[in-house]
Amino acid sequence: MMRKWLLGVVLLALLIAATPAAAQTANLLQDPSFEGENYSRIGVDPADPFTTYNAPWYWWGGFVAGGDTFWKNVYPAGFPHTGPVKHSGARSYNMARGGGTFTAWLLQQVSAQPNTDVEGGAWAYIQNNVPGAIARVGIDPTGGTDPNSPAVVWSASAGGLYQWNLMQVTARAGESGVVTLFLYATQSQPSDPNGVFWDDAYLVGIPGAGLTSQQPSAAPAAPAETRVATSSVRVNIRSGAGTTFPRIGTLAPGEAYAVTGESNGWVSLDFNGQTGWVSAAFVSVSAGQPTASGSAAPAAPSVSSLSFTVDYTLRLRAAPDTTSDVLATIPFNTVVSAVGRTSNSQWIQVTYSGVTGWIAARFGRADANISGLPVTG
Repeated sequence: MMRKWLLGVVLLALLIAATPAAAQTANLLQDPSFEGENYSRIGVDPADPFTTYNAPWYWWGGFVAGGDTFWKNVYPAGFPHTGPVKHSGARSYNMARGGGTFTAWLLQQVSAQPNTDVEGGAWAYIQNNVPGAIARVGIDPTGGTDPNSPAVVWSASAGGLYQWNLMQVTARAGESGVVTLFLYATQSQPSDPNGVFWDDAYLVGIPGAGLTSQQPSAAPAAPAETRVATSSVRVNIRSGAGTTFPRIGTLAPGEAYAVTGESNGWVSLDFNGQTGWVSAAFVSVSAGQPTASGSAAPAAPSVSSLSFTVDYTLRLRAAPDTTSDVLATIPFNTVVSAVGRTSNSQWIQVTYSGVTGWIAARFGRADANISGLPVTG
């Protein structure tokens, strides 16, 4: 009996030793199929503040703005898609801008064991009426965030229209152990419709010990290095990327605010819990830590209500806190009527589909200064 037990132990050990490294790999991406409900703002079209490019939590991205013709590289929209164009699950990710062309990408950095092979891929559905629209997948084995870097290894470009295209690419993780997956789309001719839907992405490899994989509780996971904006002069902070947006505060010399994105000459900031925008011409962006709260704008004119666009799928709560009852769910990019606020303006009272409740003010955009609303909670 003892002899049979020992033989079994030996066979088990040999089986484990013979297990290939590929069996120890996993999909290193967070939210690879874009099923999450929360998105982060990347950019806003200055000519149309309702055209916004957003990335799911755990992902980031960018786009090229402007070209030598009016239709080339226009500002894209990027948002969760719950309609029929899905490869699997309840959602896909859609980037589009009908009537022109766009060049846009998503990216996600992951931690992989250094000097091991990784394989990345994704499905893309190209919704376009003319040839020349392509999508591709890339891996930067050095962990960079620039899709134009020579370090990026790209898949073949897929151009099959009105069908799901699978793109795959392999690379070898560098010494840093940080690897980036890019989902990239562009076109050569304008078209309407003009969209690319992404779904079921993956980056398979041996997990490393670097980047965290914890689900954020209230905000997207912060990058490893915080970037801040500073200025040597006093700069207006606005509610959107343009001088037509209301001023919500001031960036004074010596103050530093965390940078959350950049778009066409404007830099977005975490301004005391709100998203603020400053002109890139007047600020310097560098690694650092945010300073204390800055100067708020003068008192806003009193208003009884204003329009508020939610930038995420939000829970409408019975009271201005995250533990109160959920009254409804407000879909991403919905415009609601804001009728009140808390004294610190961190929560606003809104009416959605006949139900009045509370949402956090930092998760959307108002068409006027919310501090002009009456304090109702």
